[in-house]
Amino acid sequence: MKALGYARISKDEDGSISLDYQKAEIVKYCNREGLSLLRIEVDNGISGKSLKNRPAVQRVLQAVDAQTIDAVVVFKSDRVSRNGLESLQVEALMKQRAVHYFSVTEGRLAYDSVDDEFLSFIRAGLNQRERKLIALRTRTALQRKRERGERIGGRPRYGYQVVNGKMVPHLREQEAIARMKALQAKKYSTREIVRALEEEGYRTRTGSLFNQTQVVRILKAA
Repeated sequence: MKALGYARISKDEDGSISLDYQKAEIVKYCNREGLSLLRIEVDNGISGKSLKNRPAVQRVLQAVDAQTIDAVVVFKSDRVSRNGLESLQVEALMKQRAVHYFSVTEGRLAYDSVDDEFLSFIRAGLNQRERKLIALRTRTALQRKRERGERIGGRPRYGYQVVNGKMVPHLREQEAIARMKALQAKKYSTREIVRALEEEGYRTRTGSLFNQTQVVRILKAA
């Protein structure tokens, strides 16, 4: 029985099961069940909220639709999708194409039994619930970082710098911002502010002259 494995990890899933572990468990499962594993398709750093824009899972589904394989093996069904409706659609496709669907942690999925449809809905609901819990945990963690003044990610906006993991004011940049605001209060146009900053020796973070777009953006964020 020819099988494809599928593994996925999202960049938002801190502490989640690693790709290496998922792949190792899929290999062991196939060996134990006598499945001929062709390969393991992997989506790395991609959310499970949608099947779209995930090349590896699309290759698996295309193989299922074309019936070029006999089985799909995953570590857990939420690796394929954490969207409730899409989870049901995937299982329905497996059944329609007579492709076996195996989960290392959940056993055989998408097979005909009295409780099959009921169990499919439960899995789909649990997978979607987990996605929402992850999103909630992520938002909570970001809010706590903001409250502690810690860096969240990306480059700090003009006027700030990161010191020991915390966002703190950059004195020279804050001075430039204060000068922009003072000139704005005097009804200087953006062009006039740019000219004044150049004459007074103020520069951007990279050492270049300010332009009007940068001044507008900085004043808007200040």
